[in-house]
Amino acid sequence: MRFEFGKKNWANIMDGEKDCYLLTNGLGGYSSLSVTGAAARGDHALLMSAKRAPNVRMHLVSNMFEKLVIDGQEHVLTSQRMKSGKDYEGFRYLEKFVYDDFDEEAPVWTFHAGGVTIIKHVLMVHGKNIVALWYELDNPSGKDVTLELMPLFRFTSKKEDFDATRQMEEYKIVRCGENTTADIQDKQYCITGRDIQLYLSTNASLSPEPAHLFGEMYFSQDERDGRVAYGNAFVNCVIKQKAADKSDMYVIFGTEAGADADVKTCYDNFMHQNSMRKKHLLTQANLSSDLGKQLVLSADAYVVRRDSTDGKSIIAGYPFFEDWGRDTMISLAGATLVTGRFEECRSILRTFAKYVKNGLLPNLFPEGGENPMYNSADAPLLFVNAVYEYMEYSGDKAFQDEILPVLKQIIDRYQNGTDFHIGMDSDGLIMAGAGLEQLTWMDVRVGDFLPTPRHGKPVEINAYWYSALMVMYTLTQDAKYQELASRVKKSYQEKFWNEGEQYLKDVLSGGKDENQIRCNQIWALTMPFTMLPADKEALVIKKVRDELYTTVGLRTLAKEDPDFHSIYIGPMQERDRAYHQGTVWAFPLGAYYRACIRYGEKCEDTAEKERIKTELAEGFEALTAWLREGCVAQIAEIYDGGTPTVSRGCFAQAWSVTELLRAVYDYEKM
Repeated sequence: MRFEFGKKNWANIMDGEKDCYLLTNGLGGYSSLSVTGAAARGDHALLMSAKRAPNVRMHLVSNMFEKLVIDGQEHVLTSQRMKSGKDYEGFRYLEKFVYDDFDEEAPVWTFHAGGVTIIKHVLMVHGKNIVALWYELDNPSGKDVTLELMPLFRFTSKKEDFDATRQMEEYKIVRCGENTTADIQDKQYCITGRDIQLYLSTNASLSPEPAHLFGEMYFSQDERDGRVAYGNAFVNCVIKQKAADKSDMYVIFGTEAGADADVKTCYDNFMHQNSMRKKHLLTQANLSSDLGKQLVLSADAYVVRRDSTDGKSIIAGYPFFEDWGRDTMISLAGATLVTGRFEECRSILRTFAKYVKNGLLPNLFPEGGENPMYNSADAPLLFVNAVYEYMEYSGDKAFQDEILPVLKQIIDRYQNGTDFHIGMDSDGLIMAGAGLEQLTWMDVRVGDFLPTPRHGKPVEINAYWYSALMVMYTLTQDAKYQELASRVKKSYQEKFWNEGEQYLKDVLSGGKDENQIRCNQIWALTMPFTMLPADKEALVIKKVRDELYTTVGLRTLAKEDPDFHSIYIGPMQERDRAYHQGTVWAFPLGAYYRACIRYGEKCEDTAEKERIKTELAEGFEALTAWLREGCVAQIAEIYDGGTPTVSRGCFAQAWSVTELLRAVYDYEKM
């Protein structure tokens, strides 16, 4: 899809910071800046590399400071707010920003200054920590024109404190020698120090400069969320090129030395590789709508390599989330199954299967040799259902023999009890959690306080449990699984249904949270095997639509509830208290749409079927508009619970994109 922004989107410097782009490399690295090219977050970077895929990242290049000199007069093209208040306002020369995944990978900026046009492209190379820039210079009047670029370096882990002065002193820029593989016809340099080396290639003139600090940049989007609001970078070189008429300027940054061609050819090859890869992804997925095709390409950002397991994983979100078991299992179908990426799906399932312990799935693979963390009651059951869906989509029935022992272990431990107070009660339902344990996706903790503990029998966990039992019966034809599933179904229908209000209780706990109206009930309608009769499915859909639905996600709590928080903003403790208390999450919206589709397919009321079709069409149209907000072509983690207008949290979230992609897939197949 083509997303074009113009001057109305940056009437002032603040407006230009609200939206950004995201390019990824399949390793956990990325390139992301605002649509005006500014860093509005400390995690914005021209090159955020993956030192160890996918979670050990290095912030290498913050941005490129760009200056156009026309007949001796300077025009700064860079936009950046500064702590000093002396902001750089290059957005005044910016005519448009275009992001078009169907045309080319690179976001494109077009600047006009003093009769000169500069068109800037940025792309990232899949599978490598490389970002490449191409500047088209058009100087029809023949003025004395020079484009000057100063890379802004950070050279730091995104999670550690950054001392710009120390980094500036430790890292030096040198010309690559004749005996290195990087010695090609264009100029290549290496910025080196400690254990990090960054290679810079260009067809322009590069001059080392005395290292100096750029100045404290102001990160408005971080301050909004109570994070560190300022950060510095250092400069140690300048790259220049004159433009007598038309000329092209290339700059390539990468953590690998060497190239086998000039910089222009390298750039063209990178562009071709990206283009061919996107065409392959779209052909493989075979969706017909523009929205579906865009979500296929957007979802690709989250499928990553994991070095520690020598396999694939799914990163939960950008810019600051890692790959987690729960998020991976929720995102898996949308990221790999409806897109036809079956080998990658099998790789992910195998990776997690190796680490199943006491029937639990790792919720986090820590780096540095630490043990995985297993605090998730939903991930193992989602894994069982994901295995079934993988075999259904791919036809890989042989996978059953390999994976069945793992599935049996999960079911056995849930039935007989495992860690974190997870186990089956006498009624067949699953109980989970006690004390400060955080086991469902509503897992935030504020000190010694859990805003949404959900200890007891959560509604979605038991929906997953029933479906997992039916999966086991389907795969093995062992009657014990069917018999237990029947007991679970009977208890579920009797105990979770709120007859007075006509919806599913959120958690059987005996507390006030039991009857809160939450979005978790929607998953009772979308698992491979479900328990509710059609009339109650219709009532759940109606309750969710009336109380929780927005065009970008579902509220986590009904607005009339006394615990409802309408805005997610401020210091971390304030944000955490609002996280699941009304805040809109995008990923449950995918389940809601899928529930509507499944109900609509069996509904015999013609008028109701038409109403559902209209609602879905309008919802997907609204979703297209949301793809323009926040991170272009992506869907964020969360939005305010009152009236969603802007994105919050991670600006690009795996399960937001993939669950909505799955809904579009089901809609197209309807």
